[in-house]
Amino acid sequence: MLTPVEQMLFIVLALLSVGAAYQGFNEMWLIINRGEGKLHLDKLFQRAWNALMIYITQRTTLKTRRLTSLFHVGVVWGFTFYFLVNFFDVLLGFFPDFEQTLHDTGALYELYRLAADVLSVVVLVGMMYFIIRRYYLPNRKELRFHENVLLHPKVKAGAVHRDSLIVAVFILFHVGSRFLGEAVHISQVGEADLWMPFASVVSVIFNGMNADGLELMRHLLFWFALGGIFIFLPYFPYTKHAHLFMAPLNYLTRPERTSLGEMQPLDFEDEDKEQFGANKLEDLPMTHIFDSFACIMCNRCQDVCPAYATGKELSPSAYEVNKRYLIKDQMFDLANGEVSINPLMGSAISESAVWACTACGACIDICPVGNEPMFDIMYLRRHQVLMEDNFPKELKSAFRGMERNGNPWNQSARDRMKWAAGLDVPTIDENPEPDLLWWVGCAPSYDPRAQQVAQAFAKILNAAGVNYAVLGESESCTGDSARRAGNEYLFYEMAKANIAVLDEIAPKRIVTTCP
Repeated sequence: MLTPVEQMLFIVLALLSVGAAYQGFNEMWLIINRGEGKLHLDKLFQRAWNALMIYITQRTTLKTRRLTSLFHVGVVWGFTFYFLVNFFDVLLGFFPDFEQTLHDTGALYELYRLAADVLSVVVLVGMMYFIIRRYYLPNRKELRFHENVLLHPKVKAGAVHRDSLIVAVFILFHVGSRFLGEAVHISQVGEADLWMPFASVVSVIFNGMNADGLELMRHLLFWFALGGIFIFLPYFPYTKHAHLFMAPLNYLTRPERTSLGEMQPLDFEDEDKEQFGANKLEDLPMTHIFDSFACIMCNRCQDVCPAYATGKELSPSAYEVNKRYLIKDQMFDLANGEVSINPLMGSAISESAVWACTACGACIDICPVGNEPMFDIMYLRRHQVLMEDNFPKELKSAFRGMERNGNPWNQSARDRMKWAAGLDVPTIDENPEPDLLWWVGCAPSYDPRAQQVAQAFAKILNAAGVNYAVLGESESCTGDSARRAGNEYLFYEMAKANIAVLDEIAPKRIVTTCP
């Protein structure tokens, strides 16, 4: 189909386009490598299988917005199948006679052609849906931010919408050109193709053209479809649609957690470490920089954020989007080892938003691409508390209470068992070999409403005849609330003390009412 001159031109354009795209992806990789820690590739086969299943089933996308998600699934499947379609189209462009070899495979090739025809329509319809939804339904709440949310100037000026439109036009142009090319080919043959029903319907609009016109039209559409890729590919790494590759890789490389809220500890024994928490982009773990490139900018995390729902300045989505645009502002410099110009707090997220986070993990649970914005905020808090001594005044009394009396209420440790008056609750000193150690927790020990929970649970244990004991005055706060507030060192000290207590007791089983 292609002349020798066109074949040479195609090869040159392909090399130039791939080379430019490689530059963009290489900059991504170099920036990710600026982060702390490592990408996690242990249990590689298990990780790869999990990432593949998430990509194929799109189960993380289908959690919410069912109609929109179904269209997204269709576009993902269709666009993925188009990698194979484009491969065969290039092959046939260079070796037209190879089509007979494909036909000789029988039903397999015909099923491929049917899939290409159906999925082309699915992608075109899906993209039209997304364009109408984004640009003609501007009041959709998930496409907006509160006015008090900090936004990068380019985001505020509509860069995300512009980027989405460019990508949408490319997909429509690419898939549409290829689909019309098949319709022209059917018109050349002169009869409908049962394996390409949609293209056969469209082919009737070309029936009035002569043979030379049809051949020229098919030739042009071939170049439109594949030449469009050469134009778009260098731009691709700089768009949010790089998540097509980066999202599966995000699932492949992110740390395994035993629970949604499990946080990575800081190494306070390392005497050479001078920075704790995150101030600038490169202070974040590599996996959290990776999040910026995987983010689909769908605002699902914002939809479930309790702080955002109550009008606070926090939007996990805005933070990830801002982070990406801060990277784009300095992409070349960051890739070449330059330091970030701006700190994350104040540029990607406001100080008020950092302290508005409840650390509930809803943003992590809902994210379709595996991002973890909550943990970024925890790293920012760590820096503010440990390095800047900057945190809300309300936390000072809580930290002081945990340091002095082992509870954030700053109540005396001697009052820890007052809630159990008259309930016959044995302490570990009174029953040193219990079957069950009950870790009561600070709230059930000191908060009047939470005390009712502890009292009810004690009555249940007593009525059931359970052999149990509590630590009594030996119990101290777990320090988790200090940790979530950024005071990792206080948590570290309290955790060490608690571990020592539990090691000495060596309980068979632990139950807790600590919230």
